[in-house]
Amino acid sequence: MANLEASWANLPKDCLSIVLDRKSHRKKKLYSLQNKREVSDIKLRRRYTKRCCGSCYGWIASVDKEFVITLSNPFKDVPNIDLPKLEFPEKKPMGHQYDIQKVVLSADPCSSPTSFVVGVIYSVYCRLAFHRYGDKDKDNWIHIDNNLTLITDLIFHRNLVYVIGHRNNVLSFDINGPEPPKLKTLLEEDHLHDGEAYSDRAYLVESSMGNLFSIHRKLKSGDNGYSNDYLTKRFRVMKMVLDENGELLEREEVKSIDGDLAFVGDNGSLTVAAKYFPQGQPNSIYYTDDYFDIGPYVPFGPRDNGIFHLEDGSFEQHYQFQSSHKRLPPYIWICPPIHYVLQLGS
Repeated sequence: MANLEASWANLPKDCLSIVLDRKSHRKKKLYSLQNKREVSDIKLRRRYTKRCCGSCYGWIASVDKEFVITLSNPFKDVPNIDLPKLEFPEKKPMGHQYDIQKVVLSADPCSSPTSFVVGVIYSVYCRLAFHRYGDKDKDNWIHIDNNLTLITDLIFHRNLVYVIGHRNNVLSFDINGPEPPKLKTLLEEDHLHDGEAYSDRAYLVESSMGNLFSIHRKLKSGDNGYSNDYLTKRFRVMKMVLDENGELLEREEVKSIDGDLAFVGDNGSLTVAAKYFPQGQPNSIYYTDDYFDIGPYVPFGPRDNGIFHLEDGSFEQHYQFQSSHKRLPPYIWICPPIHYVLQLGS
């Protein structure tokens, strides 16, 4: 297997949000965060009402009714990649678009076409499964312990997989070791320093300096009282110091992500060094709406989007939600290849 360490040192100078435009009839659009304009030369084949269940290394993941995940790359002339059908240990109450909650890649399939790993958070219980693309048994999904549930994010970091859950618990394992993987608990279900025992969403990111951070997102209910009507109240960031074997040495709350910008939402979580994003705000979290418990975004849509500045705790907008999008899936972040030249719309 190839080295599973995900390095973002050579990221491009832009991050994009996929905006699902109801008025344009079946078209998805890319919006350049840095240029604050629509990108005109990218063709996205998915219908505007269909959710993308992840993005990583410029690839977009989608799922069909048979629970076959397809990876596509709008920036390169490469064929789509169809993964094996994912079987569920229980009934599927949410519908296929929302049963696959997140898809994360260990490496870019363009550079590692036969040796990348796909990690999936799936089902209403937020379970974990992995597929080692290129294995002799290409139809094999590795299902991690069914007792491990309520996982919100995962990352491939220094040849191990790290996962985090709603209860701020952190575990790691070696996906290349014996099956089933042996889980190592780095943090039990954990109260943060102010006694907070639950994160509505928790993410894991690797900074441009190679350090591991957990990002904890707390939501507040809106005025309407519906299950989907939530907005971000605050973020907290914890730096996790690991030894060479991946053991947790210490963890502390910080106001810096090594000077990087973090991008979290309904996609593979990532960071970008400030030097690659001169218009961005260092030590800030750029977020999109990714909260759904039992189904699609009805009736309010992906409204919870913005920028959170760690140093002073302030909020800022990056994209204005349009009321015509209220019944559409969430926006997601996608990072184009380093040499891709964006063509902006008029």
